[in-house]
Order: sequence, then structure tokens, then C-alpha cells
Amino acid sequence: MDAKRKAVLAAVLILVWVGLAAWQWGGLKEPVRVPLTNVTGPASSGQLTKTKASSLRVNLELLASARTQREATFTAPRNIFAVPNPDGTLPVGNEAAQVSELGPVSDQALLQQAAVVELAQYRYLGFLRVGESRKKNKDIAVLSKNEDVVVVKVGDHVEEHLVLTAITPESVTIRDIGTRIDQTVPLSEEPPAQQ
Repeated sequence: MDAKRKAVLAAVLILVWVGLAAWQWGGLKEPVRVPLTNVTGPASSGQLTKTKASSLRVNLELLASARTQREATFTAPRNIFAVPNPDGTLPVGNEAAQVSELGPVSDQALLQQAAVVELAQYRYLGFLRVGESRKKNKDIAVLSKNEDVVVVKVGDHVEEHLVLTAITPESVTIRDIGTRIDQTVPLSEEPPAQQ
């Protein structure tokens, strides 16, 4: 009987809430619709804007002086980061541009040359094909550098900055990540040195 009493009490409460909601809903008034008006700030009118538009004036002298300033030739600014010449003078104009261009280019060339020398130390000893088809790309290359032997797949790091990018029966391709130089190493026909 306790469950029946709880159900009746819940039903009565729900009916009371529904009755109160209907009573409140019926007592609500429709909101009043009022057109928007400008309460603060200056009043705007079409007449006022027309009079302002006719009073605009172009200052031709100011335009002419701006043109002469644009046409004036300026001296090249001094490069405060330029490396001084051996005699202590600072390079001027095109000399400064040449010095700044040679610096990064020569550094890049040195990095590329070092990468090529390092990549040339690798020898391709052979490869192993794992799986039935070549499309699965599970070939494993055997490389050597000095006395070290490395066994890698495509995408593996040969060293921290070197990645193996391709394996074929005739050659492998190694990429230096820093300089983005690819070096193709052909299959070595020399037998490894016996000790």
C-alpha cells in the first residue's frame, strides 16, 4: 500500500505543477511592440548628411607635396649588421648585400659538402626481400660504414640525421634530413675486408 500511496502522491503533485504552469501561462501578456528610436547621441537626418557632403574640399597643395616626397631619392640606409672590411671600413650599398649573400650561401655549401662526404662513406652490401610481393615494401637493406654494419628498412634512421628512403636490388637512397640531400649508394661489388 505504501507504493500505491507514493504513486498517488506523485500524480497529485504533477497535476498541481501542470495546473500552476497553465495558470501562469494564461496570465502572461503579449509583449508590447515599440519601434526603435535613438535615445542617446546626435539625431541623424538625411538633410544634415547632404549639407556635409557638399562642404568637403580637397587640399591640392598637400597632395602635391606628398608626390614630391614620394619622388625624392633617399640614400640607402646603413646596414648596422654588416661585417666590417679588413681595413676597418664598413661595406656600403652593394658591397654589404654581397657580403650578406655570401655568408649564408657559403655556410649552406659547407653543410651540403659535409653531408655528401658523410653519405659517401656508406656501402650497400645487399638486401633481403620479406614477403611475396614487392608492393608490401618490406625489403631490408644491409649497409656498412667503416666497420659497422646496419640493417634497415625504408623509413628507418641509418643515423640520427640520415633516413633510408628507397631500396632497389641495384642501389639504396639515403637522405640527410638537415640538408635534404639524397645520396644513391650503388650495390658494392667488393667483398667485405676479412680480418
